[in-house]
Amino acid sequence: MKPTVKLACMTWIYTKHPFELALERIAGAGYRYVSFGLPHEGKPAFDDAGEGEAERIAGLLDRHGLKPVSLVSTDVFHPNAPIERVIRRLDFAKAIGAEELLSLGTTSYRRFPSEPIPADEMKPLNDAFAAKYRAIGEEAGKRGLVVSIKPHTGNTATARVIADTLEAIGSPHVLASYDPGNVRYYEGVDPSGDLPAIAAKTVSLVAKDHRGARANDDFPIPGEGDVDFASIFATLHAAGFAGPVIVERLDGAHGEFGAGVAVGALDERIAAARVRLERLLAAAGYAV
Repeated sequence: MKPTVKLACMTWIYTKHPFELALERIAGAGYRYVSFGLPHEGKPAFDDAGEGEAERIAGLLDRHGLKPVSLVSTDVFHPNAPIERVIRRLDFAKAIGAEELLSLGTTSYRRFPSEPIPADEMKPLNDAFAAKYRAIGEEAGKRGLVVSIKPHTGNTATARVIADTLEAIGSPHVLASYDPGNVRYYEGVDPSGDLPAIAAKTVSLVAKDHRGARANDDFPIPGEGDVDFASIFATLHAAGFAGPVIVERLDGAHGEFGAGVAVGALDERIAAARVRLERLLAAAGYAV
């Protein structure tokens, strides 16, 4: 029997537009699963402290026939954020039916790509991160949730770095989300050769493509760039992966967050991404 993955789209693709418009367009492009948590129109997509907010968001998702696969929570999980905010976000995720809370690690650049933060300054930041995520993992486990960290420089730069960070955290409830596009963009590393080091602890894949050299701002539709998704999916299949596969960014060379891309063009791109990824996943032995 083929393993099944949930092919999802992140609302962040429509960050310049209202949150509900993003849900409408994602559903209209044929997706049944969604990931969200980043801002829309410069403000939070939801207020997890608001009375009745979980019910409101759950209602919106239901209206558009979407189920949440992950909730982006980097800001709430910051080492300096109080644990009360963490607990509130975990409870909110549980209430809306999301099982994974996605986050970034530490950032190792003052200005990317030319001004890295020295290693001696990164160590206390990484130590504080590990301590905080150990506590987050404990709270997530009580609620049957998983927290994932994905490549974005710092202590999540590559698969091997993520593996070291997970070992430092030491929680079975904090695992990896792999983003091949970020590994190419930020590190100039081939994700096909990188992924095996963390594949067994990967619970979701952000299906971001990248084109060109390191730091080249070009994120095409998955399968049209330089990421070898056939190899990526084969590695995950061999590792027993059956988690969400999430479309996060596909604005090409038009500028950050799709600022130069019309809504209709974004609609066409997420639909094309769905079709292409479905074919790639099927070829790798997955059901979608």
